[in-house]
Amino acid sequence: MIPSTDRLPVILLTGFLGAGKTTLLLRWLAESPATGKRLGVVMNEFGAESVDSQLISRPGLPLAQVSGGCICCASDNELGNAVTKLVQEGDCDYLVVETSGLADPDNVIDVLTDTDLLPQVRLQAVVTVVDAQWYARPGIEAGERVLVRKQVQFAHVLCLSKCDRLGDAEIAFVEAEMKRLNPNAWVVKLPFGLPELGEILARPAAATELRIETEDAGGGEPHLHNAYQSVTWRFPVPVDRSKFEAFLSGLDPREVVRAKGFIRFAKQPDKLHVFQSVFGHHFIEEFPVKPSPETVAVLIGPNLDAAKFQDQLRTLVFGPQRSGLKLG
Repeated sequence: MIPSTDRLPVILLTGFLGAGKTTLLLRWLAESPATGKRLGVVMNEFGAESVDSQLISRPGLPLAQVSGGCICCASDNELGNAVTKLVQEGDCDYLVVETSGLADPDNVIDVLTDTDLLPQVRLQAVVTVVDAQWYARPGIEAGERVLVRKQVQFAHVLCLSKCDRLGDAEIAFVEAEMKRLNPNAWVVKLPFGLPELGEILARPAAATELRIETEDAGGGEPHLHNAYQSVTWRFPVPVDRSKFEAFLSGLDPREVVRAKGFIRFAKQPDKLHVFQSVFGHHFIEEFPVKPSPETVAVLIGPNLDAAKFQDQLRTLVFGPQRSGLKLG
């Protein structure tokens, strides 16, 4: 076995859809120069179109993507090849592997600690982002609860996101739940704190023999994402902003858990905007990065009716008279 100090450290970044993984990664990218180490990223998204990788892409950033759906069900070779490619290129001193929000962490850990990769990398830490606002609300579906708890239980660092939207009692409830599920994890409340890269990299590497039995998971249960689908729509022209915001506001969070993408508006066709929607809450902001990504929407949720949403977006763009056009 090659000593761990001679292998590239890997931080596995996980968490449910819309929890804030990419937001945390963007903060890490801003912090990385201060560590004196070069960061590389392996990115996986559930949808057919990569949105988050375009949000983080920048000159000089070593970046690899794992396609073909959820990273935990992609072939072992696909993740292994992406990691190996960045290691062999020699342009980074550590890696962050960001999973899709539907990834089962134990499958990904198995790949990252496989004997084929162990000579090249070591699993430094599992960092899980938990949407505290979502976790605090009642009525969470059983499948989502099982996956989130598994993501929590495998974590060495737990980041509770969106704490600025909660009261003290709600934060205390979520913190107590995290402590019950994973009493040994380092807990950070976002956006107030930041799990600093330098501290994560300076800590002892994670144990590779992690095996956790989750209290809700039965043997042989199918992965949650087997019930999830994604819909991709490419915008051929700029659209009316008020109509698009009405579309986002009208999304049923029981059907569309996550929506994201890039768009141009009719009154500002020269400006590109990025939009995000999580459980019915959305925001839109200007995206000034060049070169500009393609204007596209990706919707993710359980048992999506693809034809329904494609028709809604087609009508939004062209009006009801031309909604029969087969575009998108």
